[in-house]
Amino acid sequence: MLRHPPRMLDPALSPTRLVHPSDRPPVVIAAPERPSRLRNARAVAKLAALAAKLLLRKWFGRGSPRAAGVLLRSTFEDLGGLWIKTGQLLSLRIDLLPAAVCDELARLQDRNVGFPPEEARRIVEEELGGPIDRVFDEFGTVPFAVQSISQVHRARLRREQCYVAVKVQQPYVAELFARDLALIGRVVRAIAFLRFRRHMRWDFALDELREVTAQELNFQYEASAIRRMRRRLRGQKMYVPKVFRRYGTKRVIVTEFIHAALMSDVIMLARSDPARVTGWLAANNISPSLVARRLIDSIFRQILEHNLYHGDLSPAHIVLLRDSRVALIDFTMTTFTEREFLEKYRLFVKALAGRDYAKAADMCLMLCASLPNLDMEEVKEQLVRSLRQWATRTLVKELPYREKSIDNATIDVVDVLSRYGCTMDWGWLRIRRALVTLDLSLERLYPDVNYTRLLQKYFDEAERRRLRALVGPALVQRTIGGYMTALDIQDRLNEYTMFQGTLVRRHAQVFQGATNKVAALFVAMVSQLTLAAVVVGALAFVVLLEQRYPAQMRPLMGPQLARLADSAPQLDGPLWGLVFVVLAYVYVVLRNLTRRLRQKDIRPHERVAAV
Repeated sequence: MLRHPPRMLDPALSPTRLVHPSDRPPVVIAAPERPSRLRNARAVAKLAALAAKLLLRKWFGRGSPRAAGVLLRSTFEDLGGLWIKTGQLLSLRIDLLPAAVCDELARLQDRNVGFPPEEARRIVEEELGGPIDRVFDEFGTVPFAVQSISQVHRARLRREQCYVAVKVQQPYVAELFARDLALIGRVVRAIAFLRFRRHMRWDFALDELREVTAQELNFQYEASAIRRMRRRLRGQKMYVPKVFRRYGTKRVIVTEFIHAALMSDVIMLARSDPARVTGWLAANNISPSLVARRLIDSIFRQILEHNLYHGDLSPAHIVLLRDSRVALIDFTMTTFTEREFLEKYRLFVKALAGRDYAKAADMCLMLCASLPNLDMEEVKEQLVRSLRQWATRTLVKELPYREKSIDNATIDVVDVLSRYGCTMDWGWLRIRRALVTLDLSLERLYPDVNYTRLLQKYFDEAERRRLRALVGPALVQRTIGGYMTALDIQDRLNEYTMFQGTLVRRHAQVFQGATNKVAALFVAMVSQLTLAAVVVGALAFVVLLEQRYPAQMRPLMGPQLARLADSAPQLDGPLWGLVFVVLAYVYVVLRNLTRRLRQKDIRPHERVAAV
């Protein structure tokens, strides 16, 4: 027995049981199989069949986005493995793919099949370097949860004398993902070579997939994320289970077992037996609206203050405790955002909270990965209009949650941006994933949400937290007015600096557009000179033939060419050779100049890709 047991969840916060394990459907178990060498060949055949179906539907006028999305989803589900992750990433690109396609891809789910418990024990013993009984005095024979790349067993640590959740990576999953990633890389290079939807920035999507894959296959990333999130969420009435570092490896992670109810169980049971759920919530002093407000406040604190946030807050990863407390589990998708981008996103959300939609529209443009060379005022007007409409919807309690969610505002904004050729940054898409998955719980917990009011409250509290960090809690009340003014001045200076930088870039875009027009004029002029050089060369060749073979050429020439031949000087062979050499030189110089003027500057990411 340890002298100082690990600090874990207070048992008084564990609620009564809502769903008995025997009520859950049994986990499907199958023997693991090494990926076949023919897997890529079958995948290529399926992808070719998918492309043929999509082309045929388009040619025969039956190519609706919804039908295309269904075909994509079914194909990716058949392929399994990393193709599921690929489809889920593509579902975030609401700026580049039709909404119906994104909706279908968002429904992608892997066929989660567990592997035999003896195989799990073998992997644990191999990773921990000894018999499993040396570490655990109990180890569940059947997994209680199965995920796409792992399964989870309930166990009891011998040394710490506490129950834990042991996540074990599936056999051969690293090999499977490596093969899938290699094929996906070839597909991406082929798409880039064909220049299909170049604005999709396929190389960036492939880099994102590589990063996600590397983190999911190494459980040490998740263990690190759990430790950091545990420190940051302390004191927020949000609980993060303890991770036991001494037993963690790349393929095994051991965390505290939380005795509570999953949000997914609450949602599922609310459909079939709402009275039972209502009684359970009352018995455990759980207020759905309070839980929702705490989740919303927490996710914005994670994103905007900690810059470390849970990227997949689906109902299966949210655990309800007594007194409206919440625990989060499965930190595989924990991520962060670049500091400059995060500051822009914070100003965007703050502008929404303050109903400053013109400023919010400016921040939307600053958050884009790329902007077209056109007047942005029209785009800004459309953005302001869409944001005002969203704010109006948030005031109507009777409207469905999805029409009032902050993700609905994002969808409206992206719809405007995509119409004008603006593309989203991956940082924005990662944040959107966290908010979208959280909406699956919030639409049940808090259907009459008012995000404008909640965001206003969040920023008020955020300023107070910031002030307490600067001057300490004892001086907050006496100095709050002066410091709030000072903080407001500092924020305005930061915003001014940021806007000035963006203004410079905007002027650079306008200058680039003007220089592009001048370059187009020069291209037209040089092209005409090139054509003139070709015409002069052709006429010189005709004159040369007329001077050498007058009897044969005169009948073929019209009166105008005949007069031209008569007025041309008589030149000997070497001089004619010099004339044609000069004309050829002029033609080559003009053609190369035209090609250079038409060539666009290579952007840094394109230069790296080319190398």
